[in-house]
This record gives sequence, C-alpha cells and structure tokens, in this order.
Amino acid sequence: MRAGKSRQARRSAWTEAQYKFLKIIAPKEPAIMDGSAFAAKGKLRTLLGDTFLKEIQGKTVIDFGCGEGAEAIEMALAGAERVTGLDIQESFLERARTHANEAGLAERCIFVTAVDEPSDIVTSIDAFEHFHEPEAILATMYGLLKPGGRLIVSFGPTWYHPLGGHLFSVFPWAHLVFSENALIAWRADFKTDGATKFHEAAGGLNRMTIGRFERMVRNSPFAIESLEAVPIRKLKRLHTKWTREWTTAIVRARLQKSL
Repeated sequence: MRAGKSRQARRSAWTEAQYKFLKIIAPKEPAIMDGSAFAAKGKLRTLLGDTFLKEIQGKTVIDFGCGEGAEAIEMALAGAERVTGLDIQESFLERARTHANEAGLAERCIFVTAVDEPSDIVTSIDAFEHFHEPEAILATMYGLLKPGGRLIVSFGPTWYHPLGGHLFSVFPWAHLVFSENALIAWRADFKTDGATKFHEAAGGLNRMTIGRFERMVRNSPFAIESLEAVPIRKLKRLHTKWTREWTTAIVRARLQKSL
C-alpha cells in the first residue's frame, strides 16, 4: 500500500513539474487559427479542388459537423441544390443560420442537430480527429447517404503531426512530450469546461492517426475510391510510407455507399 502511494506521489510530482514548465513557456492561451489562410481561394477549393465544387452542383449535401456554417454556405454558393449543416452545438447552428441569412441562402442552406433524409453527398471537413467514437460516426454517415452516394472527407492534423495536439501543441510535438494530465492541468488555467481527458475538452481529440483511419474505413461498408495522405509542404521530400504519420498535413478520402 505504501509503495502504491509512493508511485502515485511521484506521478503527481512529475505532472506538477511538467505543468510548471508549460506555464513558463505558454503562460497564455495560444492563438487559434481564424481561417484567414483560406480567405482568398476558399477553404473547400483549397482542400478539395474545383472538381469537388463542380461535383456538388445540383446535389443535396449534408455537412457533418458544420460548426458555424462557413463550408456549408460555400457549397451552396457553388451551386449545391440544398445543403444541410449538421452539428450538436446549437450555439454554432444559430450563428450558421445568421450567416446563411446574410448570404441570402436561408432557404437552400439549413442547420439542424438531426436529419433523417438521405443525401447525395456527405462531407466531413476538419472533424475526424475530434469525434469521440469515430467508427460509430462513420456508420452514421453511411446511413445518411443515398445508394451510390459519396462521403468526402478532409481532416488534419493527425496525431503524430508536429501540431497534432492542436491547442496542446504549444511547440511541435509538445502533445507527445508532455503527459495528458499535465496538458489538461495547463489548459484548465484558461478553460472552464472541467475536461480531464483530451477527448473531453471542447473540440475533443481522439488521437486519430492515418493508420487508424485507414483501418476504420477498410472495416466499414464503404467502397474506397481514394484515400491519400497529403504531405506537409516543407517536409515533402521526407514523406514516405514509413514517415507519413509524422510528415502528413491532411488526410483526404472519397468513399462510396454501395448501390
């Protein structure tokens, strides 16, 4: 019993030491990317290309995990017949509805917490690394498609990317250097949601790797049309099948539901 308490005390002391170091190197909440990098070209055009924007013209689309609706509105402006933004956070949906109304798209771009009508296309942008139960989410997406419909996925950074810890990556790979307990304690100084694990934090992190995503897709009923690990531009020369977990910027996939 005494030995167990001693080990627990050592763990607590180590967590405290890491926490204090984090406070020194990152005393304030890190800045969050505001999306300005996509302002000139548009996020979907940057991530998925013009071919995708042509593909959705005249189609019904569900944007799974739509957030405040920027991508859903971009798809409606590109000619989608109807876009349904799906999210569990009503505060996001309220802002999305306001944005759609301001863009004159309130009738073609709706935002809800649940949908039961299948669509031609489901999109998932910057979300698969955040779902607490991604396998279950993938099955849900399959059910939201018409026969022959497609799921278009783009997400990253994945877990072993230099900034794969998102907020927790106070420097490259910091989320792998520091313990989860230390990083959560550091985060608690400026976040008040009571999270005790990465997946409980707002925006949650499921430690998604490229390999895990590939296995998950292969074990699903989807047919894989394409699945690619897009290299970080500055690390492109180092990007191989052996280094891809560390050198990939985003993962893109096109999956089809059986007819």
